[in-house]
Amino acid sequence: MERPIFQPVGSPADELDTPALVVDLGIMEQNIAVLHDAVGSGAGRVAVRPHVSCHGCPEIAQFQLSAVNSAGGVAVSSLAEAEAFAAAGGDISNDDGAASPYRPIDDILIAGRVVTTAKINRLVALAGQITLSVAVDDRRNVQDLAGAAQAAGVTLGVLVDMDAGYGFGGVASVPDAVDLARTVTDASGLSLQGIMTYEGPLPMMDRAELEAETRRRLQPILDTRDTLEQAGIEVAAVSAGSTYNYDVVSQLSGITEVQAGVYPLMDMQTLRSRPEFQPAARILATVISHPVAGRAVVDAGHKTTGPDFGVPVLEAFEGAVATRFSAEHGILDLEGPATEQLMPNDKVRLVPHNLALCVNQYDYIRAVRDGKLVGYWRVAGRGQLG
Repeated sequence: MERPIFQPVGSPADELDTPALVVDLGIMEQNIAVLHDAVGSGAGRVAVRPHVSCHGCPEIAQFQLSAVNSAGGVAVSSLAEAEAFAAAGGDISNDDGAASPYRPIDDILIAGRVVTTAKINRLVALAGQITLSVAVDDRRNVQDLAGAAQAAGVTLGVLVDMDAGYGFGGVASVPDAVDLARTVTDASGLSLQGIMTYEGPLPMMDRAELEAETRRRLQPILDTRDTLEQAGIEVAAVSAGSTYNYDVVSQLSGITEVQAGVYPLMDMQTLRSRPEFQPAARILATVISHPVAGRAVVDAGHKTTGPDFGVPVLEAFEGAVATRFSAEHGILDLEGPATEQLMPNDKVRLVPHNLALCVNQYDYIRAVRDGKLVGYWRVAGRGQLG
């Protein structure tokens, strides 16, 4: 468990104890406005349902829910995350400790599967407290959910999940999706809300290529919607998209929600193909050693950067590159003027390669505005895997 030194509100960001995950709220708000405004300019009435697993922070979710064109609810990956966000929504304090005016987070879509008996019992218990939906791709799972919902006296929302080519679950074809949707509509205790999918990462720089690939992956989902509605089965929600292709998805007729996740904070993995955003999340680290001219060592390693998919990028030092990480430390290779800089006790900032892996290393986000600490925001979703 992280044990930070809680410095007072108003402390300069550069004086925060390290390693620390720091979020610039001004940049975050700008990123949120960019995506929500673009989705709102789409072809139909398309809303943003933030996928909050990327940052795990209820305070950040409140900024997203308060933005224009918000769906009024969030998406998560697991039941435990849904429980954490539902519990946190009405228990967020202002910077001065006063009671929060934030709304409860009481509309949640679980985009992952909930299949074991113990978890299904927890699921229906939560469904008695908030508006809750869950994705399904299996007939037996539908039957188990229906039995538990009936026994608990609740109605559980269900979205049929379709595989759009990513291969991480979802029914494989239009006929299979239609058949499963009919099973849901026939089951007591369940309410068919619609269809969802995740197209997977689409890091394409060429706009035409991105549009073509997005349309190719989503066409079976739109075909399923048409088939169901022609059969008299209402499809209220078609939830798809991500930060990679939010602007393309919002232009497709039939889509009702964009499930974007990384956009408030961003990471290097996504920034390379979506340059209209800026990195709002950075790992603040301290140089602890400069043993030779060509190398410096910082106090941020695997345990604080989550570099499994790629190393973080060092900001603002010409000639200095973050190259490798041990469990506790990071190595900066230096050349040119950087060899005379980055001495012990200097601070550096690293932009994470993959946001979700990095955030999951921390219990708290240090929220900063105009270079000053606003508060310590709990990462309620950290470790909530079940």
